[in-house]
Amino acid sequence: MLRKSALLKNFMALAASLFLCLPDSAAFAEPYGIEPLEKGYTAAQSTQLDRSLYADGSRYENPPAELETVRIGIDYGKEAVGKALFKNFSGGGFALGYYAGGRSFIELFRTEKSSVEVSFSAGGGSWHILIDGEYESGDKAEIAALAYGGFAREIDGKHRVLYGSYSSRAEAEKIRDRFRLPGTAYCSEKGRLSISSGGEIIFSAEEGETALALLPLEGEKGLTEYGGERYHGGFECALNEAGMLNVINCVELEDYVKGVIPYEMSYAWPYEALKAQAVCARTYAVYNQDKYAEMGFDLTDDTESQVYRGTKEANELSDSAVDSTAGQLVRWRGEICEVYYFASDGGATEDGINVFDADRPYLTGKPDPFEQAVDFTGESWSTRRSGENIAGRLQSRGYEIGTVCALQAEYSDTGNVIAISFTDIDGNNLRIQGRECYTTLGLSNCRFHIAQEENSFTFAGSGWGHNCGMSQWGANAMASVYGYDYEDIIRFYFTGAYIA
Repeated sequence: MLRKSALLKNFMALAASLFLCLPDSAAFAEPYGIEPLEKGYTAAQSTQLDRSLYADGSRYENPPAELETVRIGIDYGKEAVGKALFKNFSGGGFALGYYAGGRSFIELFRTEKSSVEVSFSAGGGSWHILIDGEYESGDKAEIAALAYGGFAREIDGKHRVLYGSYSSRAEAEKIRDRFRLPGTAYCSEKGRLSISSGGEIIFSAEEGETALALLPLEGEKGLTEYGGERYHGGFECALNEAGMLNVINCVELEDYVKGVIPYEMSYAWPYEALKAQAVCARTYAVYNQDKYAEMGFDLTDDTESQVYRGTKEANELSDSAVDSTAGQLVRWRGEICEVYYFASDGGATEDGINVFDADRPYLTGKPDPFEQAVDFTGESWSTRRSGENIAGRLQSRGYEIGTVCALQAEYSDTGNVIAISFTDIDGNNLRIQGRECYTTLGLSNCRFHIAQEENSFTFAGSGWGHNCGMSQWGANAMASVYGYDYEDIIRFYFTGAYIA
């Protein structure tokens, strides 16, 4: 669920464009014993769910989620910014202060300025290049420093390597880029964070404080423009060790889900499918609270977590899907589930243990006939790779192997590839498993078969994504063609689970 610079902003727009050119997937489904359905309403009616098998969620305690405010990393790490510009969308001002415990906004000052900038002034310290990586001891850091002609320092309790000494960030970055050094500009003294408007400083953090926050004066329901998008909630700008700002959106859980739905599933899709997506997105956020705690937030705004872009693409239907399911989570015997979802499975989902190493009873692979009732993203795909190309891809992941001359796939009971064994021209063998079976090879998903012709291999398959959990196109078909509701969708894709 690739930072945003590497992705299309709306995956479903791509999906729509693919509808018209994708061939039927029946030819792929048949070898695995999955009965292909003729597209259309009549075929859809041949598949019925047995609701008598549904788990009774009322038998278990289902306490509400203990998460009201979600912290989302917007710009951070290597994409952290030197300054961050915020604008109150309504034209009003901002409350300025900080987040206590990371989630409760504490106001210290107000400004009527509708546009403010957060920045960091180094405070007179020298600038260096902080080399990527950290070391177990000072001795090891000093040895590593010799390779760069730099010096070792302990920074925030970690043994690091610094290179050079410069009067400004720009000078340090110029040297870094010229010599292609793997690192970021870093100031040896903390300096001070400040908020300005029109070049005039209107609020500053105390010396040594590393974070400032702002909230539109309309309160939690106000909108703030940042980076070309509009967001609910407030923003925190936290200074990282390189003297750059990690920009974090602190937003109420339900507003966060409203910013996920139109980017993970088109707002024009069936209402019950949108509701199923809302429950999954909310459950994912609650289950993964503090996943990126070392960076100061819960989730990223891209497919490493869930795509989140704020309010621009949301509409009344997508917002209603969130409101009508407010607080509802996917559960199994009272526990909040570790949920996953993807575009399409091409005929069958896969066990969580074979994809994410997640041994969960509700992440059980099963044949999925629903997608076949509609045209879906990834109905049929084919890619050719040479033995040399495959070797290069494996080597880029750290594997030692030469030009591949033979390979053998291992399939699960549902017909998905869960492991591949490679043999190179020198007789060396390598076996990989799980998601690496398709990500390493640059394939669309794990449902494929392989044909070899001399020194090249053709991978032909169906589906788009990791195949674990809920198929978004399957949810679309279940709602639009079969007439199933969001509870049916969740219960089908998460075996033995329920909504509460």
